Amino acid sequence: MIDCHFHIWTQDESTPEKRAERAEQFRREADALGIDRTTLIGEIGDTVEECREHNRMVAKYVDEHPDLFYGWARVHPSLGEKGVEEFRRAVEEDGLVGLKHHFVGTEINITDPEFRPLAEAAVDMDVPIISHVMQNEEPYPSERPSEARSEDVAELATQYPDLKLISAHLSAGGNWEHRIRNIASHDNVYLDLSGSNCEAGQIEMAAEHLGVDRLLFGTDTWLSVCAGKLDAADLPPADRAQVAYNFEHLLHDGIENRLSEDEREARIERATERFADLDEPYEEEIVDANAYVGDWPFYPFDASAEDLIERMDENGVDRAVVSSLAAAFYRDPQHGNRELLEGIEGYEGRLIPFATIDPTFPGWEDDLRHCIEDLGMRGVRMLPAYHDYDIDAPETEELLEVCAELDVPAMLVPALEDQRGRHPRVELRHFEGMGQAKHWRNDAIDDVIDLLMAVPDADVVVAGAWSAGARIVRETTTVDRQDVRLHNAVRSGETLLVIDDLFNYWTQTQGRDIAEQIGTDHLVMGPRLPLKYFDAFYTYTKNLPVSEAEKDRVRSGNILDLLDE
Repeated sequence: MIDCHFHIWTQDESTPEKRAERAEQFRREADALGIDRTTLIGEIGDTVEECREHNRMVAKYVDEHPDLFYGWARVHPSLGEKGVEEFRRAVEEDGLVGLKHHFVGTEINITDPEFRPLAEAAVDMDVPIISHVMQNEEPYPSERPSEARSEDVAELATQYPDLKLISAHLSAGGNWEHRIRNIASHDNVYLDLSGSNCEAGQIEMAAEHLGVDRLLFGTDTWLSVCAGKLDAADLPPADRAQVAYNFEHLLHDGIENRLSEDEREARIERATERFADLDEPYEEEIVDANAYVGDWPFYPFDASAEDLIERMDENGVDRAVVSSLAAAFYRDPQHGNRELLEGIEGYEGRLIPFATIDPTFPGWEDDLRHCIEDLGMRGVRMLPAYHDYDIDAPETEELLEVCAELDVPAMLVPALEDQRGRHPRVELRHFEGMGQAKHWRNDAIDDVIDLLMAVPDADVVVAGAWSAGARIVRETTTVDRQDVRLHNAVRSGETLLVIDDLFNYWTQTQGRDIAEQIGTDHLVMGPRLPLKYFDAFYTYTKNLPVSEAEKDRVRSGNILDLLDE
């Protein structure tokens, strides 16, 4: 696979040895994920000299590691003709592939008149431009007024029909359905599939409306999840292999390390075989600890019990802990709990029901006891953002206390979709402003820790821990002897984190940190079937640098032990 979108983000790149550290880090990850090489994006400067310095640095990476890297040029649009000259020089002398534009550092939109000379130079040299693009809902556009949207892409593509324009990271956030439909008629626009949002259906829709020849594999440095998304896409293996290598067609003749036609075709053939192999279900025992059944109001996910079982079978998922999707939006989530049990009838051996409980709704305790004691549900899901209560509210603590009394686990879930693409009339607590979708803000994590310590004997699974996973485990399960005081209050109940919601660009380096700082005994899998692409998250566990026995704890052992299965 050829990645069209990767940020260098290296603190010290002053020597070949320092640059080799980044190259080797990428190589380890690429070898594990089936990526051949990537296209580097460096920094941008305010002067021509600074831009030239950054462009030459990218060229050094390419010269020193031609089997791994291509490189994008970057130029500040406000530099006028001198900036255009630097763009041409970077392409013609340094052998860079084209121009990367991002509003951060420039605050200039791609439709701004200052950008036109760069677009005209790209047409003249027959090289592509890749532009950062989002389709975030309010209030995000007002926070980033110069950020390109699909309307800007369509305008620039219309103005320059011979420009090869790449609309970057379809799924880095925002309304991907809108983006796909908005650029579908512009044949000179290509779509980079990168981004952290792994909602199922986006790649298939893009292929339907644009064709696979206009789709490019990219990661935006999210190597693991983006490789997994293409692995999981419901497209024929040959189509996925084509997407994996489409970027090669956009490279100009001055790229000395581009693949020969024969080599490209050989790699496509190997990739086709690899994708076909990945279509076979996994044989190891796997449990999705955070799955759902029912109707989602904003997109028609295949979310009936029958659909979920089919998706599980395709991936080799043996069992799933399920809750009602509709319960997130019912005023009384007990309606969703009843629907859940009706929906999974006949699949009880594979679908393990968790009740969705809102501790601020009247009669919640009666509902919870009825779900557990009479209906045989096995645990509780808490959705404070959807039911609009604070994580550290007294009612939340009361709910955990009842769970501990009933000896059932509770699962704390922040959000079910990327909030940057949420419906414009839906605003969730804890997700104000430019917040990401997978995690709460820092003060909310403080509240999670306080809640866990307030009810130490409750078994709790925390989704959405993001970069705070190690801190949660450290502050709730570990005696702290570093202070004059002895902080030895620790939880007696289980404390588990969903590995798929942890911050993890790199399965090898960050995966190692997760294993060491959190420990596999505190991890469960929860890729949120059928809302998400399974392989986008299973890459976290599959490539975790631990033994197979430890991976088995994460795949299924920890959650099944929690449920006494």
